[in-house]
Amino acid sequence: MGHLLLTSTGFFHQKVRNQFNKLISNKKLAVIITTASPRKEQNHFAIRAKAELEEMGFRSVVFLDIEKEPVDILHRADVIYINGGNPFTLLHYFKETEAIRVIQEKAKENCIIVGVSAGAVVLGSSIRIVEWFSPELNKVNLESLSAAQLFFFSIFPHADREDLFPDTNSIEERIVAFEKKSGELVVRLADDDFKIIEI
Repeated sequence: MGHLLLTSTGFFHQKVRNQFNKLISNKKLAVIITTASPRKEQNHFAIRAKAELEEMGFRSVVFLDIEKEPVDILHRADVIYINGGNPFTLLHYFKETEAIRVIQEKAKENCIIVGVSAGAVVLGSSIRIVEWFSPELNKVNLESLSAAQLFFFSIFPHADREDLFPDTNSIEERIVAFEKKSGELVVRLADDDFKIIEI
């Protein structure tokens, strides 16, 4: 049985880190997918995640950019940590490579998949909620917004951060409008929140 740990900010909040520690059993290999961020493995949050995983006792923690590197290493991972950034870019390369299929398979095994912000969004039913809020992020001209579908709802991270999504209407008002128009259920995740799904 695999577990998904969906979060807005990764291990930034101690309660998320504590929950992750309750789930892990094997600490051989953790793979951090860096593709969503333009800074890749130089992204501050990716660097911090690597340090924290190493502190937890993982024997090997490696970065993986699926845009440029083969995804074979994912087959051996005990933990797949999908870092945040641009959901359109991330989903594009999920689909361009074997990554989406491998992650769907790993989710059914004794593997923990940590989705952080955009990394959580792409594991759900679609990323249409991102297009609703931020269509300008679709720099790769992604047409199909269906995602990995490891669960059949959408994730909206940073749901308590009005400063990130300024508008005359609140985040909640805009999500409700999206749900009514699309028929999709959206699960809101605050910055200090997380959701666990057993596969």
